[in-house]
Amino acid sequence: MRNILKSRSPIAGFLARRAHLIALALFAVVGIAVVDDYGLSNDVERQRVVGYAALDYILGNSDELLANHDRYYGVAVEIPLVVLERVLGLEDSREMHLSRHLAVHLLFLAGGFFAWLLSYRLFGSRLVALFAMLIFLLHPRMYAHSFFNTKDLPFLSAFMVSLYLVHRAFRRGSVWAFALCGVGVALLTNIRIMGVMLVPAVLGMLALDAFRAARGGDGGLKRAPLNAGAFAAAFAAALYASWPPMRRDPLALADAIQVLSVHPTLIDFIFRGEQFRWPDVPWDFIPTWILITTPPFVLILAALGAARAARLCAVRPRAMFENSTARFGLLAVACLALPIIAAIALNSNMYHDWRQMYFLYAPMCVLAAFALNWLAALPNPRVRAGAFALAALGLAATVVQMAGLHPYQNEYFNLLVNKGGGLAERWEMGYWRVANKEALRELLKMQPDGIIPVGVRVSIGALPEEDRRRLVFSNEFPSFKIIGIASDEMRKYGGSAIWEREVYGVPLVSIFDVRAETEDAFREAYAAARASPPDASAGGFDIRVDGDSLIYAKENCGEEDT
Repeated sequence: MRNILKSRSPIAGFLARRAHLIALALFAVVGIAVVDDYGLSNDVERQRVVGYAALDYILGNSDELLANHDRYYGVAVEIPLVVLERVLGLEDSREMHLSRHLAVHLLFLAGGFFAWLLSYRLFGSRLVALFAMLIFLLHPRMYAHSFFNTKDLPFLSAFMVSLYLVHRAFRRGSVWAFALCGVGVALLTNIRIMGVMLVPAVLGMLALDAFRAARGGDGGLKRAPLNAGAFAAAFAAALYASWPPMRRDPLALADAIQVLSVHPTLIDFIFRGEQFRWPDVPWDFIPTWILITTPPFVLILAALGAARAARLCAVRPRAMFENSTARFGLLAVACLALPIIAAIALNSNMYHDWRQMYFLYAPMCVLAAFALNWLAALPNPRVRAGAFALAALGLAATVVQMAGLHPYQNEYFNLLVNKGGGLAERWEMGYWRVANKEALRELLKMQPDGIIPVGVRVSIGALPEEDRRRLVFSNEFPSFKIIGIASDEMRKYGGSAIWEREVYGVPLVSIFDVRAETEDAFREAYAAARASPPDASAGGFDIRVDGDSLIYAKENCGEEDT
């Protein structure tokens, strides 16, 4: 297999050796070019608030973080993002959001690099490692989320980095390597509590090393406890230093695990054509979403890789007691299977596809690399070439699909789902409302002059300042409504949209002209204001009459509209 990438041409040899870096550079160029195409998610402002509250708490300026609903969400990503805003002096909301999107996407590309590095260290094949990296980066949903999701995608990238650090620690066997691994796992846990699962995994493998050393009578018995101590101490110190809740309560980790194992936020979701809400989560929720939203060739490779890793350990059980590639494959299987089993057993609160479990894609990529490495070792060269050609074809087909969905790859479904009529009635779509940005841009084109009262907030901050000045959020008296498919209001307005963005024939977001409806509401408010004392409250606004104009001031706000 190593000879596949060799060539007599020095240039071709250089390109083969640096193919992963060239690919990453191309991904970075494309990411910079398209970053402005992606809208803002529902969570973006909440996450910024958590970041600023955590930074103020660390600096001793405020205890607001302790009362925040999302205080247990780690800030290993959010604090650097808000620090970046301050260092760069970003005050314009569009610049802030673009910087966040680009930073999170670059972190995603870093995850791809570590997928390459881990696979190369495991198998010594640049070709297998390159495929592993491309598989990681070309999952349609993950790619789109890498621009607007500052919770789930950084955790996926950090999980891949942590898997590499675990492998590196056992490969080197030094105290410093395990200490670095402990720091990495602590930052992973900081981002999402689920990262703590790697702590018992590492300590368990060290226990196996100690058992093997005791049976063999070598020096490994002495190293294992030292390495375990270095890992545990570094993990505890790094988590305490980087995770604000532990400053007040050293046992906050246990509380966070208990709270977030059954998330307090309750959201209705569509699954197989039925509406659910926790605790009525179907047991196969996560497995089904993985199966229908992951490129099929990746599913096949991951299944082959899991079978390969299991067979290696079954044929040679002693491999589990050694620092072997087979044992790491078994770790990847455990990292993939155990969280799903735990979520089913605990009846964890799940909503909107498998976003809370996106980190499972890291071990899936590792297992896909196991399968590719097995295929690379097949004796028949034609079979080897055919297997990699099919994998390349799968990647190419995925790229074509991603281009067709751009910038809504987060709505990707594979061929296991019938994408005909009624798709959104069977599976959740439009949850993140990132299409609002495009809708607002289209509305500005349709209304080239004047102020436009709109009934939506999400994504206004992602537009240039001159556009933001023209868009006034008005919940009570909008002229136009931007309504996503996930909104109950869609049923009210039916097919009267003046513009829609469709994906798979489903209108993710629609623009409705409600000026006639709003005019009637104005007339009623005007009549109520004229019949009431000055500055009386009507329609949710403080309304006053000025000649023939009706002026309404938004409550608790200094803004006024006429």
